[in-house]
Amino acid sequence: MMPALPYSLTRFPLLLFLAVPLLLPAIQNAMAEEGQVGVEKTLSTAYPHAETRLTEQDVLALARICAGQGRTGEAVALYRLIIENSRKREYRAEAAFQLAGIFMLEGRFREAALLYLDILNHNPNLPRVRLELARAYFMNRDYEDAQLNFELVKGGDIPPEVEAKVDNFLTQIRRKKDWTLDFGATLVPDSNINQASGGKEECISFGNMLLCRQLEEKQSGIGLSVGGTFNYYVRFNRAFSLHNTVSLNALEYQKSDFDDYQLFLASGPRYTFDTGEISLQATFRKRWYAGEQYNEEYGLRLNTQKIIGRFILNSVTSYAKSSYADAYVDSFLHGDIWYFAFQPRYILNAQTFIQAGLAFQRETTRADAYGSDNWRYALGVYRLLPYGFSLFGEVSLTETDYHAPQWYVTSEHRIDETTRKDRTWQAFLHLSNNMLEKYDITPMLQYAYIKRNSNIWSREYDRHRINLSFNYRF
Repeated sequence: MMPALPYSLTRFPLLLFLAVPLLLPAIQNAMAEEGQVGVEKTLSTAYPHAETRLTEQDVLALARICAGQGRTGEAVALYRLIIENSRKREYRAEAAFQLAGIFMLEGRFREAALLYLDILNHNPNLPRVRLELARAYFMNRDYEDAQLNFELVKGGDIPPEVEAKVDNFLTQIRRKKDWTLDFGATLVPDSNINQASGGKEECISFGNMLLCRQLEEKQSGIGLSVGGTFNYYVRFNRAFSLHNTVSLNALEYQKSDFDDYQLFLASGPRYTFDTGEISLQATFRKRWYAGEQYNEEYGLRLNTQKIIGRFILNSVTSYAKSSYADAYVDSFLHGDIWYFAFQPRYILNAQTFIQAGLAFQRETTRADAYGSDNWRYALGVYRLLPYGFSLFGEVSLTETDYHAPQWYVTSEHRIDETTRKDRTWQAFLHLSNNMLEKYDITPMLQYAYIKRNSNIWSREYDRHRINLSFNYRF
């Protein structure tokens, strides 16, 4: 129970409504003197001799009356009073939701989004609030965030007419994109940068004598990765546009032997329709490794997306021709790369989606022993957690079969010839938080464990890698 108001005011709602402008200064003065110690004590301090008290529900009702009569300034002040002073989360959440609605009507979409986000950080399973958050992002032209939240809304218990509106918003997002720019800086601790097997030496037996050579030891280190991706859409009409992509990433270690720079460019037509999109881009990739130009790739990439209810189906098909700066390396690695990936996603509820992955890559090289076929199988889950955290976890298996046999030294110190076969397991975790949302910064922590098994023992390795990054969204 709370505040101290004259009995006559609480008895007659009209007088109470008219008295709001008189109440607010006294309430604010009391807050300044007493500090934020709860709505009840604040209002009791303002009116110590009153005979009747208002409940917090009464203040919320009074704020709604003010808002309904166009007295938004007074409504905003009352809602802020509840948000800043109430000890009950449900009252603070209700006040924040109503205040965000006022901000939406006033075009203050960014402020509204932060209020909706605060509510969801304490209770992520509120589809109605998530829908309003998605709308706030959409109106603020934060299309990437709007898309994710609209997709999660589809997993909630919503009526068909609301789902139809959500689908319409997703279609508008695909058609309204003008440009996106993501920039990030990442610390990259790595336990096995050079993917060494961990073996000390490799030996060949000559009768009673072993001829050995030292193998490369595992090298660990902490790298710094800085990069960004810029997408620019030139729209011709509501369905057709030209999709242009520029991506640059630089990864540096203390030892420059493992520095890795990559530039990626793509451009081509994009067509959007009510339940998806399709784009075809010419692509170019250039890579520098250890301070030297390494290789170039020219090709084509086809991207498609189709939404069917809670299913979101994505696919990528690409072709590239790769050439290498070093003439000797190019003499046996020059070749073609074919790639296809299919990634279905299913929205379980307003907090969770599951995602599967199937990918095939074929690399042909001048020396067949280095060409390979790769199949990758993956299964992952995404979950929104309290306090602004989100978690994505994925396990995957990649099976690699090379095209021709090669000579190698066996663990029994013999020379043998076989066709190499690898099985690579990976466990991946991605944790992010929206605590810096008002600054458009997303802190992220990623961990990957990779283990490769091979029928050629010297090609086996395991590896731990951690990425701590701060991504800035423009």
